[in-house]
Amino acid sequence: MRKLLLLAGLLQGTMACHEQNHEPEPGAALNPRSEAPDTQGPTSGSEPRPTDGIQPLPVMAPLPLKTYDDIGKRPNTRIEDGVVITEGVIRVRRRHENDMDFSKYNPFYWEGRLAFFKVEDYTARGEKRLRFTLETEWPQDFIPTRGPDFSAIYTGDPLGSLETIRSKFAINQRMEHLGDRKRFVTTLGPEVFQTFPDALKSGQLLTFEFRFFLDETHPDWKKEKDFNQHTLSAYYSEFYRIQIGQGGQLIDTLGAPGQEPDVLRFNGGWTTIPTVRVEPWKALQQQAFNLTKDQAQNFLDGRTFFHTDMKSGQHVDDADDDKPLVFFEEMRLQRSAYAASAYNMPSCNGCHVNNGIALLPAIGQPIHATLAKTFDRLTGQPHPEFGRQLQTQGPEAEGQLSVKSYAETPVSLDDGTVVTLRKPLFQVASRKSTDNLSLSIRKPPALIGLGLLNAIPEATLKSLASQSQGEWRGRFGWKGQQTTLRDQITAALNFDMGVTSQQRPNLDCGADCSAGKAPLPETDIDKIEAYVSLLGVPPRLRPRDPLVLRGAAMFEKLECSRCHQPLLRTGPSPFKELAEQTIQPFTDLLLHDMGEGLADTDGGPDARKWRTAPLWGLKNVKHAVDARRQQFHPGDISILYTQTMQASDQNPIQLLHDGRAQSLAEAILWHGGQAENSVRLYKALPRSDREALEAFLWDL
Repeated sequence: MRKLLLLAGLLQGTMACHEQNHEPEPGAALNPRSEAPDTQGPTSGSEPRPTDGIQPLPVMAPLPLKTYDDIGKRPNTRIEDGVVITEGVIRVRRRHENDMDFSKYNPFYWEGRLAFFKVEDYTARGEKRLRFTLETEWPQDFIPTRGPDFSAIYTGDPLGSLETIRSKFAINQRMEHLGDRKRFVTTLGPEVFQTFPDALKSGQLLTFEFRFFLDETHPDWKKEKDFNQHTLSAYYSEFYRIQIGQGGQLIDTLGAPGQEPDVLRFNGGWTTIPTVRVEPWKALQQQAFNLTKDQAQNFLDGRTFFHTDMKSGQHVDDADDDKPLVFFEEMRLQRSAYAASAYNMPSCNGCHVNNGIALLPAIGQPIHATLAKTFDRLTGQPHPEFGRQLQTQGPEAEGQLSVKSYAETPVSLDDGTVVTLRKPLFQVASRKSTDNLSLSIRKPPALIGLGLLNAIPEATLKSLASQSQGEWRGRFGWKGQQTTLRDQITAALNFDMGVTSQQRPNLDCGADCSAGKAPLPETDIDKIEAYVSLLGVPPRLRPRDPLVLRGAAMFEKLECSRCHQPLLRTGPSPFKELAEQTIQPFTDLLLHDMGEGLADTDGGPDARKWRTAPLWGLKNVKHAVDARRQQFHPGDISILYTQTMQASDQNPIQLLHDGRAQSLAEAILWHGGQAENSVRLYKALPRSDREALEAFLWDL
């Protein structure tokens, strides 16, 4: 397997952030509306960019991601008696990979739809034979005109004008029934190898897909259909890719079907998912690509809780869901009434839109999806009236949060470019006394690789802290206040949704509100944790693009990688999908002094300290803020992925803890404290280097 290289600077995993004792210059720590942004955003939907003669800086040393073996353990791959076995979990789809609606979750996705596949590759022991097995939870139709089908050897064009062109395969055949109408098999034997010698030679990338049809006479399916007429029975799998003779699932190469994917695209180890194409706003909602059979149902159950209104018990659909996802009444009642009478949002996806972020509304409009931590200005302690957080909804809501105005500060770069930094000024309207009320605004982060970050050994992070000016406290929260993902989940349930748990039995609103019917059962929290942990990480797009490589050199030149650690390795994990994976999160998960411009107004000892935000998936966070349903209608299979990706690249973005930065340039210029030297170097860059840096960041 080919050896792959990257810039040496991205390996500086143990280097410290520079200590800066002097104050930042005026404007270096204020917030954003960039009047002259360096670039317009990511270019995920476009063909590779012309580089206008810009060449990447020389590659100086290898990154420890040279071959697929360096990515990590593969829990779904093994060798038995010389046969290479690859297994996988199928999430049922209603369309093909290159079509609209492929990435949506469909009615009753949480029951009866488990499906698994196994590939037995005999070529490694000299036989011309590949055996594919399909196993389903509920029985399938198996009649001459309708039954599980198998396709292999992709010959289509992902940008073809017709759906049949975009999903064209050389081999299309009915699978053989093994038993119970739940197990099916097909084999590619010597005759097929003789017919397609080039496509099936050792080392070749083989793409395949399953199609299957739930038995509509099955009583449980009929019950679903009677309850929700949008219930489906016909499904596709994802496109799967294996390397003949090697085993293990691989992701795609965007724009080059059949090409072996670059090892640097695997942002999240083997959890990394293929490119989410026609619905890029769904990229943060897909299951880990190495999901195992043991966790498949837990993942789906966890998603249902993530989308449950903890007041009404109803399923809360996403903005682009065209088929309503409805719980049976018994299930709805069981999940209802867990929320207290004061909260911010009654469902997890109310704040984490498409598993990303929620944008601040216009001035004066009520804010619920961005949170306000509350302090006493005089003591820095939780406010005596509001506690630790302002709850903005419910019959006993504590008050309303809104943006009062923006304070703008122009910052000049060395080449004369002026970037306007914009800081939102918030206000609270409440029946309670707001005397000495101080706020720390916190935007809920995107859900990218949280299970992987949770699996990074504490010893690794403490070692990084001992060599730097960083401070280890916890992996999660803007101030690193939560040590584990479980801590973060129970804190969000409690403070944001008014839901108690065994770990957090008391509400922040105290005697001023009424608790829900009971603590949420630990088994339900287990499922939420499984879902959040096992979300797949989107891939990098074009890590070898010359402009991206030049941007990586700028990232190193500015010493960004000293805090935004490019590469980390997970340790043991209760989820075997996450154990011993090499990941590219671009964070050290440590607290650093970010200067006065970003400091909390309470003035406490931690006011200037913020945890290093991971940078992976920035493009996907931008895509997730708007599903563009009015522009791209569900069911329209004429839509191409280049159209939706290019449109989503133009979505707005709000970065930093309070959403003040509306561009990467603004986010960088807000840095101060230990990052002040990096800001000084950034200001000195010519425009072409700033554009390269942004190209790199949008590629992550």
